[in-house]
Amino acid sequence: MKLKIGRSISSRLNIWYTVLMCVLSVGLIISVVAVARMAENSEAQQNLVRSVERNIDEIEVENGLLDIESDFAYRNSGIYAVVYSSDGKILGGEYPEGFDENIALEVERFDKFDGYYIYDTKVEFTKYDYKIDGESGEIISSEVEGADFYTPGNVNLDFYGDDCDISCREAFDIAVRESGLDPETTDIINVKSYEYNDDPVYEVEFYSDCKAFDDIWVRGVAKADGMDGIWAVLVRLALVLLPIYIIVCSLVGRFITKKALTPVTLLSEAVEETHSANDLTKRVDIADGDPLISGLADNFNEMFSRLQLSFDSERQFSGDVSHELRTPTAVILAECEYQLSREELDEEDKEGFEGIQKQAESMKKLISQLLEITKMEQNGGQIPMEEEDFSMLVNAVCDDAESVDSKGITLIRDIDEGIMMNMEILLITRLVSNLISNAYHYSKEGSQVTVSLKKAQGKIRLTVADKGIGIAKEHIDKIWNRFYRVDKARCREEGCSGLGLPMVKQIAVLHGAEVSIESEVGVGSSFIVEF
Repeated sequence: MKLKIGRSISSRLNIWYTVLMCVLSVGLIISVVAVARMAENSEAQQNLVRSVERNIDEIEVENGLLDIESDFAYRNSGIYAVVYSSDGKILGGEYPEGFDENIALEVERFDKFDGYYIYDTKVEFTKYDYKIDGESGEIISSEVEGADFYTPGNVNLDFYGDDCDISCREAFDIAVRESGLDPETTDIINVKSYEYNDDPVYEVEFYSDCKAFDDIWVRGVAKADGMDGIWAVLVRLALVLLPIYIIVCSLVGRFITKKALTPVTLLSEAVEETHSANDLTKRVDIADGDPLISGLADNFNEMFSRLQLSFDSERQFSGDVSHELRTPTAVILAECEYQLSREELDEEDKEGFEGIQKQAESMKKLISQLLEITKMEQNGGQIPMEEEDFSMLVNAVCDDAESVDSKGITLIRDIDEGIMMNMEILLITRLVSNLISNAYHYSKEGSQVTVSLKKAQGKIRLTVADKGIGIAKEHIDKIWNRFYRVDKARCREEGCSGLGLPMVKQIAVLHGAEVSIESEVGVGSSFIVEF
């Protein structure tokens, strides 16, 4: 059974690794940008809020009039401040160019509009601070400011300050009355007495959520180009660096997968070495390997052992049978020869002995071929080789084929002169002879056989082509098997053994060559051997 794997394991692992790293990297970049954006939003909010809150401290109502002090920062470090009245009229400040001034005010709103962050807060004048003359009870000054929180004071109003003609309670009542508020709506924060320019003064602080003055709004505006600019830069960098990053990830993934698959590579090389050496006695040894790979290697070794046992048994059987058959075959041939030499032998008996002799000769040829194949296999690929003139050898075999031709076949030679090659000359002679005799055998009478020998790009190419019956596609892979015959009936009549082509392949393998065939039914066949 053949499994279709498609891409190699290494390639697939590399692709998946590269895709995974790219996805993780993109996810990481998005996460970092998202976190950075959140952090930037938080920092921008804090900066904007701090700036607005600092400005609020510079706003108060002094002696009944709204006072925005000189320390109020209408523009500071890219933050713009705008002051609104309670009915939405701008009292001071300006917006950055391009900002939409019609965005409605909202309490404690931090938001983003068209690339700008805005923060709105409302100032409610709830903390009152009065300074009162301790002798006359006149109002020296008054201030009202916003307060998010206050701490009520535990104040005893039943005391007189130094050199004061009015009590602390009277000073508090004067301040509340002057503010126009109901004393029941106020909470005393603090009342203290001190001297100012040698005059006794009461300072009264109280809180009331019943406001005597209209609220105002303060809006802070800052351009939100921090993360947007970074994001734009990241996008541009990604377009430039992503292809480079993918290539780097691919190279790193290739290195990692190569290292991870080293045991598999070693196993593959060991199996390939065993296959290329045509030596089933070799074993795959993966020392200190992964249990899965080691188990696979053990399975390969077990398979090789079984194949070796099977092939050894087959070789032993072929050799033993061939040796055992040589003697009876020789006896049969000798007896046939003796009987055919007798003069008194009648015609009918003579035909019978000639038939026996013909079959015995075929058997002798078959036994000889089997013994040769067995001998080659038993040598384990170790054959003595010498440099010989391959061109001269092929020409000599062609001469022999022409001398015994009985079908009127034209032999065309396309043989380059002086091609030298390391070879075992008897085996190569048998290879060339088998291919040419096979071409003659299956060619039609009066047709042609072409023998070509060429050397190019470090290879020697022998081609034997005929104009014969051709071979169907379903038989091409099987003709190299022993005793396989495409037309069994015809081959039996003509004495074909089915060992010629297997012997060709065996000799080619022993010489490190590759054998292939191109054939079309009714057109002919071309056998190609590349050394």
